[in-house]
Amino acid sequence: MKKFIAIILVYCLVFAVIPAAVCVYIDPYNVMHPLDMRSNGVEPNKNFIKMTYILENPDKFDSFVFGSSRVGNIHVENIPDSHCYNMTYSNGLPKEHRDNIKTFIENSIIPKKIYLGVDSLSYTSDPSENLIGYRMPYEYLTENYLEFFKNYLDPAVVGRAAFEVMSENKGKEKDNTRFYEYGWNSDYNKKTKYDFKNAEPSIGKVMRMEETLSEIEETVKICNENGIELIVFTNPMYSVTYKASLEKEYLTFLRKLADITPYYNFSGYNDITVSSENFIDSSHYTAEVSDMLIDCMCKNKVDKKLYSQGFGLYVTDENADEFIALLKSQN
Repeated sequence: MKKFIAIILVYCLVFAVIPAAVCVYIDPYNVMHPLDMRSNGVEPNKNFIKMTYILENPDKFDSFVFGSSRVGNIHVENIPDSHCYNMTYSNGLPKEHRDNIKTFIENSIIPKKIYLGVDSLSYTSDPSENLIGYRMPYEYLTENYLEFFKNYLDPAVVGRAAFEVMSENKGKEKDNTRFYEYGWNSDYNKKTKYDFKNAEPSIGKVMRMEETLSEIEETVKICNENGIELIVFTNPMYSVTYKASLEKEYLTFLRKLADITPYYNFSGYNDITVSSENFIDSSHYTAEVSDMLIDCMCKNKVDKKLYSQGFGLYVTDENADEFIALLKSQN
């Protein structure tokens, strides 16, 4: 009986170790080799990869853009007088940005500037929804590594990645220069096949406004205490998504945000947000639009008509009521 049990244990060990080893080798989310990311058919865990990269290269950048994938097309190389990196990743939330910034400071990385992009997604998404393989934030993953590893045992994920790794495309990984040098997603003249005629709004399903505002307020405090210039801005949202945001108390969020920190506004109904030409889908604006944000925030350049529509307006506690009235008048 002892011999039988020993054999069973050996088989169990073999059948446990081999799949685990295969998963580590395939590395669907690129967390085993974050400094040498490869294309393997699965969305990589960008927050872990980017945080690891910055911590390994603490003097490489002096400024950062934080936000969800909606800030993903901001070409940071166009931001003047800085060497900026875009920390964008899928569904990134203010709670996670706060934690990333705290990790930077704990590791003696004190940025000159931080740009923080927010919108209705910021408070209608639950951070617990991000505790999955490709979204799990750096701080949670490093503290719960075994729990993260469970994601590696998902047969569908591993199978898809394995097919890519072992296919004819092996060795034809994407050029990672753009990812590690700038961090943004799409270049100019991005072609899209998105059906804007049947566009669906891109918005979360929960309401955690007060929690989100508190997390942003913490970020403001952390930046003030460490001499970091924090520049908050609202992302332009396609009109369909903006309309859905109004039903989720977006104007309330904007008014309360002004009590915490000044910010540049780029949302609302304006000539940018009502035109599908300025968007890749109902959630993401183009690189061309991102340059307009940079021009406004960094060069004080904005079209007069757009400004009259609230695009590029610098909102403070003093002019917030007037600003909200302007947005209400657009409905």
